[in-house]
Amino acid sequence: MPGRPFLEGDAVDLCAVAEDDLDVLRETLNDPAVWPSLSGHEPLTERQEREWYEERASAENGDVNFVVAVDDQPIGGVGVHGVDDTDGGAEVGIFLAAEFWGNGYGTEAARLVTDYAFAQHRRHRVVARVFEGNDASARVWEKLGFELEGTHRDEVFVDGDYRDVRYYAVLEGEWDGEN
Repeated sequence: MPGRPFLEGDAVDLCAVAEDDLDVLRETLNDPAVWPSLSGHEPLTERQEREWYEERASAENGDVNFVVAVDDQPIGGVGVHGVDDTDGGAEVGIFLAAEFWGNGYGTEAARLVTDYAFAQHRRHRVVARVFEGNDASARVWEKLGFELEGTHRDEVFVDGDYRDVRYYAVLEGEWDGEN
């Protein structure tokens, strides 16, 4: 069960990642419905998840990671990467367990983490990547006011195929946080 919310929304909360969350996060990342949208290539082991927690989620390395929780239940993760970038940019990424798709949780979590990147880390530009075939993710970023800036053709190899990656971004002066 996630700890106390760090950021609270109407339907979701963003909480610091705790050891108790690792099993749910690993199971979600290993779900065949989820991993192809994240460029997963191999199953994530318990040891790998623990190493990620110890080396990345708990470190001061320019990344900030949260557990997405609904009613104190972890349903996925969201992160801001590059908060120490000297050019003022950051990348946000999100994943949710498949059974929670289509409820607006991803949109709210993405809004909260984007607000956080601008307000707490003085980012000037926030970027999100969307893999070809993940139209629901593209709709999240578009709904929040991110602009499609370009497509990198055949950028990733996932599930036996090369896939395009669409890059979305929003600048701090464009962000209203209301969408």
